[in-house]
Amino acid sequence: MTLFAFLLTLFLSGFLAAFWPQGAMAPDLFLVLALWYARMRPYYLGLPGAFLLGLCQDLMGYGLLGLHAVGLLAAAYALYAAGRRLALEEGLTAPLAFLWAFSAKWLGYFLVAYWLRLAIPPLAPLDLLLEGLFTLPLFLLALRLRAQAP
Repeated sequence: MTLFAFLLTLFLSGFLAAFWPQGAMAPDLFLVLALWYARMRPYYLGLPGAFLLGLCQDLMGYGLLGLHAVGLLAAAYALYAAGRRLALEEGLTAPLAFLWAFSAKWLGYFLVAYWLRLAIPPLAPLDLLLEGLFTLPLFLLALRLRAQAP
């Protein structure tokens, strides 16, 4: 199931890259996969899994080595922290947990960029908002599919 989800994520991210408008923030399918996997597994498997998924994303050419790995690791950690305080299957708590994880992902990106003394590209708050709004329904769909899986 996990391998199928990884291959589906690769296929859909390539599909979106071909048809998504140039310069617009696309949904972060790797974040959805990392959070889905972290929600399925205990923290001692979910955190390394999110890190390895981010490392695969970096190795496929989407960024600096370790940038996405730290971002997805921070997002999975934030989801575990939110899951201790919120019931993710109920009402508005799942979007709140996603917001917490999404913010942690970007904080992880900025921490790595600061640590490496990279020039941080100008990001408009609207870009971050659109990426979050495009990714949130996919995260909720992944939670729903996880709840229905045996």
